[in-house]
Amino acid sequence: MNNLLKVKDLRTYFYTDDGVVKAVDGVEFQVKFGETIGIVGESGCGKSITAMSLIRLIQSPPGKIVSGNIIFDGEDLTQLSDEEIRSIRGNDISMIFQEPMTSLNPVFTSGYQIEEILELHQKLDEDQARKRAIEMIKLIGIPNAERIVDEYPHQLSGGMRQRVMIAMALACQPKMLIADEPTTALDVTIQAQILELMNELKNKMNTSIMLITHDLGVIAEMADHVIVMYSGKVVEDAPIIELFENPRHPYTIGLMASMPSLAKEGQRLETIPGVVPNPLYLPKGCYFHPRCKFATDECKKLQPELREIAPGHKSACFRAEEVTR
Repeated sequence: MNNLLKVKDLRTYFYTDDGVVKAVDGVEFQVKFGETIGIVGESGCGKSITAMSLIRLIQSPPGKIVSGNIIFDGEDLTQLSDEEIRSIRGNDISMIFQEPMTSLNPVFTSGYQIEEILELHQKLDEDQARKRAIEMIKLIGIPNAERIVDEYPHQLSGGMRQRVMIAMALACQPKMLIADEPTTALDVTIQAQILELMNELKNKMNTSIMLITHDLGVIAEMADHVIVMYSGKVVEDAPIIELFENPRHPYTIGLMASMPSLAKEGQRLETIPGVVPNPLYLPKGCYFHPRCKFATDECKKLQPELREIAPGHKSACFRAEEVTR
């Protein structure tokens, strides 16, 4: 079995007073052992909800995983009890959350929150867990680890809180690491160190990584495979080199055109016109057609299916074979 994770027809909806929000709508992808998969797209396209659905952190109500299968290491996570999923969450699958201030508990020290995971999942005693917590804090580049382990989140800077979150996620050496914008609060030097650390873990432990980011530069450096999402759907799915050399969805082309580069020095960056549609009032047909310069009448009436247009390369566009940068 080459796949650590296989997601099939995943649908996560939120039932609100104004209507049903289809945050994740029929998402399918797979992650191989030791592979880094990148998920990209604008804010509100469903990246984080997809990740949180995998470890069943969707608050119900109003959210609900309506359908689909999440096969992790041969086991369907959608069929597990709450107790069974808790034994996997944080141990076999860890997640680095996007906002550390709301993810860390303000009434416990940073060290305690790392130690708790180790005592629960790795069955370490209090002294062993503290020693390991200090090692993890040193590993992710925080000086004075013996002092930091006893400090509360509000005593740390935003970047240090983010690194504590990363230490928590890596503590149990998980089979899969979900990283939701893991370097958002960090300067470029520390960002490079964190990405290098994640790569070392991947190579040493054969850990698979799901990297969620807006930064296509990070994706180009880290990912083996890329999923592009828009309005809760996967619109393109391809190996990293194939995607950058031969993008086959207008949205992917728009994202790449908006990237700064030395070749564009002195030029205005291109932008994608319009905004991501309100999930309560999605347009008929292809959700991207109001912003797409390639749109036809067919695009305005019918929803394109994600289909294979080349070996390993899928696109949800009626004109995938024609669109070019």
